[in-house]
Amino acid sequence: MRTLWITRQDPRPADSGDLIYSLGLLRALADTGTTEITVLAHQGGAANEALPGVEWVFPGPVPPKSPLSLLSSFPSDAYRLGNRSMRDALQKLPSDRQFDRVVIDQAANAWALDELPDGIPLLYVSHNHEAIVRTEVAASNEGSLPFRLALRRDASNYARLECRLCNAAAGISAITPRDADAYRKEFPQKHYQVLSPGYDHPAPDAPPELTAETPRRVVLAGTFEWLAKRRNLEAFLRAASEPFQTAKIEFHVVGKADPDYFASLSARFPWATFEANVPSMEPYLKNVRIGLIPEALGGGFKLKALDYIFRGLPLASIEAALSGLPLTAESDCLAADSVDSLARRVTEKIDDLGFLNRAAKEALDECRDAFRWPDRGRELADLLHKLA
Repeated sequence: MRTLWITRQDPRPADSGDLIYSLGLLRALADTGTTEITVLAHQGGAANEALPGVEWVFPGPVPPKSPLSLLSSFPSDAYRLGNRSMRDALQKLPSDRQFDRVVIDQAANAWALDELPDGIPLLYVSHNHEAIVRTEVAASNEGSLPFRLALRRDASNYARLECRLCNAAAGISAITPRDADAYRKEFPQKHYQVLSPGYDHPAPDAPPELTAETPRRVVLAGTFEWLAKRRNLEAFLRAASEPFQTAKIEFHVVGKADPDYFASLSARFPWATFEANVPSMEPYLKNVRIGLIPEALGGGFKLKALDYIFRGLPLASIEAALSGLPLTAESDCLAADSVDSLARRVTEKIDDLGFLNRAAKEALDECRDAFRWPDRGRELADLLHKLA
């Protein structure tokens, strides 16, 4: 079997959540030996990993965003990703080789629907239920009126494009059970598979014990480039400002971000610490009492949850962000329905070392065998074989 995989950009090196997920699935599928894979994508960083059985086609770099996308029926991402060089490259591929399956990795790559020949079974690999997520983000009243109107138009375009993609696809993979249920309700006559991420870093036999000497520190690690991520962060900073300062809790925000953005946050919230674009997260996930996921907006699976859990950190999260994790709220983790209540729960539990140590151990035990990339590769290969 030959598979054409259309994605945003070369995911090597994988330095953000969407690239980690795409590369993990590609590597796991290639390792099954069930299909030869041709990846069509924009150029990324300096590729540092060869994948046996995978051919790469890179027509050019990712184009910058363009205001002309506002005049298009495509959302901004799809408008720039489906540029002329990508369309030309896609049109040439079927004449060079025959593909048995096509994978469209993320809804923004559904621009390719207009260029694909008829009759090839199609799989949509979803990272988010874009129609839901984009509409939620656009519903906020933050920003200028023109900005809000542009967001709403883009969300509407995303919803239409994803609907068209789901109608065209023979199969849909979702990253969380919640997303799979939402797709299944709208598009019942499809093959479905939940493909949560794998985790391929070493895990301790047991979490490091938290003691009274462990700094009273909470960490939020991640990527803060997408608008939804920044809004989640700022909402939590506002909610935690009074309780964290009163309780003298350290709050460290670490990850991929525009340094100027983090500098502006530091000026607004001087009680918190911000570290942008660090070479490694490892030092920042040590000597910490709680790993935080404050994401009410954004959907999808929270990869940083696995970074916390597999390093033995207790997890505190918005309940909606726990979809796909085999955890029980208030037993394996701290959970709350809003950033305000999450900030209060963290403040209440920061010194409950018995609870934190027990929750970290139970979360690690529950997740230890649940997130293996080879399992995802076999599940994805089975799904591709089901498509007709």
